[in-house]
Amino acid sequence: MLVCALGDLVLDVVVRLAAPPAEGGDTPAEIVLGPGGQAANVAAWAVELGASARLVCKSGADNAGRLVRDGLTGRGVEVVGPIEGSTGVVCALVAEDGQRSMATNRGVAPTLAATDLDPGWFEGRDHLF
Repeated sequence: MLVCALGDLVLDVVVRLAAPPAEGGDTPAEIVLGPGGQAANVAAWAVELGASARLVCKSGADNAGRLVRDGLTGRGVEVVGPIEGSTGVVCALVAEDGQRSMATNRGVAPTLAATDLDPGWFEGRDHLF
């Protein structure tokens, strides 16, 4: 079965703080970069659970776009859709207690339109949308 997710692909930047932010100074943190976005996450989890997955999205024609597309394809997700503009970035600041705050720039992801879609992306094997 093929799980086909339609939606966003962004660069996630997760910053896990080791202490409260130091005003005017440095705060130790673990920082992780990777592909994100709700639809991208669904597709990646589908592959983890043993399904085939395709992500239909609009992504940026920049280094961040290449990084997130390569990251998803490396996990076994087929990524299709227009490549143009700038990739969105979501920066999640995670405090020691697990509370988080997010700063978002959605980039080109929300501009995916019906006219961008190729009917071939939705044909073929049994699909789960």
